[in-house]
Amino acid sequence: MKKYIGIFLLTLAGPLLAAPLPDNLFFKAMQDEMQRTQKELRVPGSPKPFFTAYKMIYTTVQSFSAAFGVPYAAKAEPESALEAAAYIYAGNAKNNSSGFDNNVYYYQPLVYTSVPLSYEAIRRVLWRLTDTEYIVASTSYERKEAYKRQKNIINPGPDFTASPKASYVQNIEPMPAPDAQASQQLVNVLSALGKELPFLEYFGASIRFSQRDTYFLDSEGDFYQYSVPLAVLSLSATLRNKDGYEEKAQEERPLAWGPMPDQAELEGWTRQFLARLQAMHDAQKAEPYLGPVLLEPKAAGGFFNQLFIRNANRPKPLLSAQRETDPTSGQFKDKVGMRVISHLLDVYDRPYVREYEGKPLQAFMPIDDEGVEAQELQLVQNGKLLTLPSARSVTEGQSHSNGHARMNGKTYPRAMLSNVFFVPKNPMPEKELERQLLDRCRELGLEYGYIFPRFPAINGGKGEMSFAWRIYTADGHKEPVYGLRLEGVTTRSLRDILAAGDNEEVSYFSDAASGIGFSVVAPSLLVDEIEILPTQRKPDRAPFVPLP
Repeated sequence: MKKYIGIFLLTLAGPLLAAPLPDNLFFKAMQDEMQRTQKELRVPGSPKPFFTAYKMIYTTVQSFSAAFGVPYAAKAEPESALEAAAYIYAGNAKNNSSGFDNNVYYYQPLVYTSVPLSYEAIRRVLWRLTDTEYIVASTSYERKEAYKRQKNIINPGPDFTASPKASYVQNIEPMPAPDAQASQQLVNVLSALGKELPFLEYFGASIRFSQRDTYFLDSEGDFYQYSVPLAVLSLSATLRNKDGYEEKAQEERPLAWGPMPDQAELEGWTRQFLARLQAMHDAQKAEPYLGPVLLEPKAAGGFFNQLFIRNANRPKPLLSAQRETDPTSGQFKDKVGMRVISHLLDVYDRPYVREYEGKPLQAFMPIDDEGVEAQELQLVQNGKLLTLPSARSVTEGQSHSNGHARMNGKTYPRAMLSNVFFVPKNPMPEKELERQLLDRCRELGLEYGYIFPRFPAINGGKGEMSFAWRIYTADGHKEPVYGLRLEGVTTRSLRDILAAGDNEEVSYFSDAASGIGFSVVAPSLLVDEIEILPTQRKPDRAPFVPLP
């Protein structure tokens, strides 16, 4: 990881330094096809290409897995795949085809996978992508202009703001070969620990080593290449609790590249997961509850993912002839200057950061996908929302992009966050948070409170959760509970945070609408009020014969 830390320190020193276009087959193919596109791609009666971009992602992956101590067949060599994307804005800076969704199925750049690594193959793919994408862009431009005339929409600002040229070049080397024998032996040992719990129907462990090499070139001369390595250890299990409900659980731990971590430490981490599985098996069903909840760091990450990040992303809605509102646009677009979260936290988006306390972050981004240098943002200060991510097509009140346009094979560039840090102002130890939880429960006349290890996916203010801890005010003892259904969880809960811990952890998430990944660094949280009801899910049919 040393070379990546060095790059991070350089980027903190000031603006990105100009770099020559790398001499490799990716950029040679992209540059040659870009020049031809800008010079020759014209259709009489249609708007010309205004902005064109190519993005290529070469991913290398090698995994090692086992279940109950028995290894899965592992491939001897890493697997690799190349994805290529092309997108075009047709029109001009004031009015172009971007930001219009005339058909949800066409609102995506086309992507080819498993492209052969040769100049000729990549050129042909880019040519085909460009040709198809130009049809989509020119059609979108015409329909967008017709829609604006129909609705009498006058652009408050340009669809594409100017930005200084940006370039970033990291020397990319092939993914280093993992120690296959040590990796396989580790997952064998960890997964074999699952035999200690006879009720487990499945218990597996896996290590996934990956490296994502990204290459980008646009028609304004912006370009970048960089690599993001990730190593993640995962545990997963399936069981039936004592009442017959089938439950699934998973735990992930980011690993630093380099020497394998201490096996004894990882065995201890696995036994903690097994203790949670035992508690899930023995748990009693939830009862109605309304009161304070303590979120452990992973739960806090999910809480912020659902309620803050989702609502800060895509602040500029798409225009659409199909629907009046854009359901993917976050609710915070109209709340800049307002208090959106407890004053106990400040929030930052840090696209340049590669790791936190030795754990890799997955959304490193020196330049965004519209060729703009990415900026660190202080999103929240003293609970007040200061700004939001922006792309070249800015929202009202903004004059330029802050370099947060992100895309993948499912979406065109939209303004989105990357590595989001929730920084507590008065952090306190976990035991103090538990004490404050119990004090608050006593103040409200409650017999117990709740501690969440994870936070569920919220849909319309509701979410199903398989497991939590109930902690009693009389003596502080804890009991496991299953079948929790959260009700009425909204962004209001962000302002109900009473305290935060000193135990920040890294969590990985993917955007539900696009699949784009980002990282969250968050501590434990004490939230004043969450409503819990018992699940309405029915128990699964018991097996005809017990586990062997």
